[in-house]
Parts: sequence; structure tokens; C-alpha cells
Amino acid sequence: MRYISTRGGAESVDFEGALFSGYAADGGLFMPEKIPVLDYATLQKWSTFSYPELVEELCSIFISPELIPKAELNGQFLQYFLKKKKKHVTILVGTSGDTGSAAIESVRGEKNMDIFVLLPHGLCSQVQELQMTTVIEENVHVFLAEGNSDEIDKPIKELFADEDFSRRHKLMSLNSINWSRILVQMAHYFYAYFQCAPSMDAPPLPVVEIIVPTGAGGNLTAGYIAKKMGLPIELVAAVNDNNIVHRAIQHGDFSLSGSVKSTPASAMDILEPYNMERIFWLISGSDSNLIKSLMEEFYTTKKVKLPEELQKKLSKELTSCSVSEEEIIQTMRHCWEDNHYLLCPHTAVAVCCHYNHPSCRPSMARCSLAPASSVKFSAAVLKAGLTLEASAEISALKEMETRSSKLKKDEDWAEILRHRIEAVTRQRNRTLS
Repeated sequence: MRYISTRGGAESVDFEGALFSGYAADGGLFMPEKIPVLDYATLQKWSTFSYPELVEELCSIFISPELIPKAELNGQFLQYFLKKKKKHVTILVGTSGDTGSAAIESVRGEKNMDIFVLLPHGLCSQVQELQMTTVIEENVHVFLAEGNSDEIDKPIKELFADEDFSRRHKLMSLNSINWSRILVQMAHYFYAYFQCAPSMDAPPLPVVEIIVPTGAGGNLTAGYIAKKMGLPIELVAAVNDNNIVHRAIQHGDFSLSGSVKSTPASAMDILEPYNMERIFWLISGSDSNLIKSLMEEFYTTKKVKLPEELQKKLSKELTSCSVSEEEIIQTMRHCWEDNHYLLCPHTAVAVCCHYNHPSCRPSMARCSLAPASSVKFSAAVLKAGLTLEASAEISALKEMETRSSKLKKDEDWAEILRHRIEAVTRQRNRTLS
């Protein structure tokens, strides 16, 4: 399996090349050159698998056995290659939610990688921020930026665009910029489908509708690829007041609308959902020239009207809904009163769509993806008039030492990151010598 850029101007790479990268050299995003279609027998067989087994099966399709033998596909792709080739990498991550803490936990204390995490100060929940700033490890570098989710992506993209710097420091991303993140997320959809499908006895298989809380669009992209592989699902993109994905699907309006609106679903407070480039590419039939033109126009003018044919295909493949801040809080309260289930605000965006929008087929099974735990969002829980009992682990975070660096509004964040990465590299080289 080879991976190609959505914009068609970069050489193809194997899975290892896609893993150890961020954006492709032409500014595009890596995608598999072909999407295999699974037959009924395969889906029926997979329906008995556990979640880890589904991850392994999906990975075996998209990763050549010459690179990683199937017996060694345990999800630790990064360490597999680093240990095999004695390499060191520098990981750059922008986060407004759980991505940063998950990435830090996966690499903390490791000698063959440094991680630099940018988060918008005050726009994550307190618990999410503490989960990152309380990790005191030599290889963990956390930056609190005076900006929003889109603004922290800009210096990261600038450093990846500097090919010499990126190559010298072996930059890579663990955001959904990186194909490996999309690959693993695909397992969510197969697992959810097999849990919800009323029957797997004979074809044609029943369709399940899955509502996806959507910010940068990585999870939605994973779902759409699963659909392209033959999984009989319909997808609903559920967004908050930052509704560019909803407007693109409904009206072909892929344009910024003012500034980022702060909502209880903070990880979805994104104006520039970069993974929509992957979805546009898939829906256009891998038309790299069209995607290059559209995305360059978008990043230059911040305003794009999708071609009529592309928008028709998009709205046929995906549906969407937009949920206000008030509706998020009401949904959290509603779900607790009806089910005694405490939703996180991101999950509430999806569940609100379930409450307010009937399924396109009344007999169709439906589920909502739940991306986070409510314990990290005490302010939203209290606003909904509900009670939250924090675990001992969460309470302990507030007493722990923290470490982070500030990125002020008027500073050159890319240059600050550049200098810090170079300083860390020099220190590491001195230690090794």
C-alpha cells in the first residue's frame, strides 16, 4: 500500500513515510492510493472480533507485511520503527482537547522522541490542561498559547513546510494530520456497527446511522473511509456553533464566518477543519488538481464556494446538523433526566442531533459517538445544573506541580518553537557525546 498527497504534487510514500510526517511536501495530506472494499463474508467474520482485533485487521490491510509483520501489529507503530532503525523524532501537536494528553502519555519518558504540544490557554477545560502541564518529563514540552485552535495550527504548519528543518529534526505529527491516527479511528465505526446492527445473518446487511461530533474532521474522515470500504453506515456530522462543516455539506459554503466561538464543546471550536480536504478528495474521485485549487484558495482567501457537482456528491454522502451552546447544555440535562447518563459536552452535540433530527429511515439503527468523559468538563456539568463527582485521580491533578511555557499573542510562535527544538536537539547531542 502506497500513500499519496491529496494535492498530487508530492512523491508517494509507504506507511512508514506517512507515519513519520505531517503534511505532504506540497501542503496536502497523505491518503492511501486505493481503498479496498470488503465483502460480506469478511464483514460477517469481523463482527465477532474484539475492538483490538478490529484495529489489527484494519492495520494489516493498510500496512504492508514487509514493513510490519501482522503478528507484530500491536498499535505501537512509532516505537516499532524507531527501535528497529535507532531513530529519534520530534513530535509537534496542536490540541484543544484530549489529543495532547493522549499523545504525551504515549511518549512520556521515551529517549528516542521529544514532544512539543501547543494548546490554547483557557480554551481547554482545566482538567485537560492539567493532564498536559503536570507531566514533568525531559522529553515533554508544553506551550500555553494566547490564541485559538486554528491559530496554534499555523506555526506547526509553517515548521512542517520548512523541508530542511523538518528533515533535520525528523518532525512528525500525532494530530489527525497524520494518517495513522485516521487508520486507528476507523475501528470505531466497525465496532459501533457490529454492536448496533440488528442482524448479520445474510446480505444485504442493515444500515446503521452514526452521528459524529465533528471539529477538525479526522474522525469523520475515518468514518467515511469505513463507508467506502463497504461498511453499511450513514454518517451525520454534528457540529457546534463553529459550523463550517455543516455549511459546506448543506450549501457548499466552505468559508470562515467571523472568529472562533467559544463553546462548552471546546475541542470542536475550530474554524479550519483541515481533514475536510481528505473528504473532498475522496468524494471528487481523487481529483488532486481540483483539491489543490480549492484548498489553496481557501487558505489564501478563507472563502470557498464548492463546485456544484462536488457539493451535490458531498450532501449525498454526508448529512449534518449544527447545535447551539444552549442546546448542548439542555441535552446534557435531558439525557441525565431520561437515562441517568452524564454526557460530556462534545457527546451532547451528537446526542442533540439525535433528539432533534429524525433518522432518514425510521427503521434504521442509530448511534452517537462519545469522544470524551464528562469528568473533564465540570463547568459544563454545573451549568447544566448537574452534579459531578471527581475521581481521586482527577482531584490529585490540582495538587501536582506544573510546567509549561507561554506563547504571547504578539510573538512569532513558529520562531520560538524553532529555537526551542534546536536547543533541545543540541542538548540531546551533547548528552549522547
